[in-house]
Amino acid sequence: MKYQVLEAFKVRTSQGEMEPQPGQVITLPHDKAIRLLNEGKITPIERVAYKVYSEILQAYLWIVDTDQDMHSLRSQEVSEAIYTADEIRKLKGGEKDSLKAIHQVKEVFEDSHVDEVIKKRS
Repeated sequence: MKYQVLEAFKVRTSQGEMEPQPGQVITLPHDKAIRLLNEGKITPIERVAYKVYSEILQAYLWIVDTDQDMHSLRSQEVSEAIYTADEIRKLKGGEKDSLKAIHQVKEVFEDSHVDEVIKKRS
């Protein structure tokens, strides 16, 4: 699959070490792209939606790149909650009960999305 580089990173290839630069288009297998996607270093060029089962939520959810992708998927009558990649990054490391509450809101209010997450102080 093709991805656009958002932030420079180093990678080892059969031709040696390379450092793709922002704006560059690269092709990666999905298993190699996951970490870079999670770190916000690349973004898919092609429109992609991932259906994922969450053990924490005990439910399926969809992950898309943008709000536009969310609306497009919703127009295809997808009933599960849909999150953007940005929302997933914001929610990463959240408490289970908080994640479950947010997920319930997203199931009821289909066009809702997470704008900000403030972590509790101990």
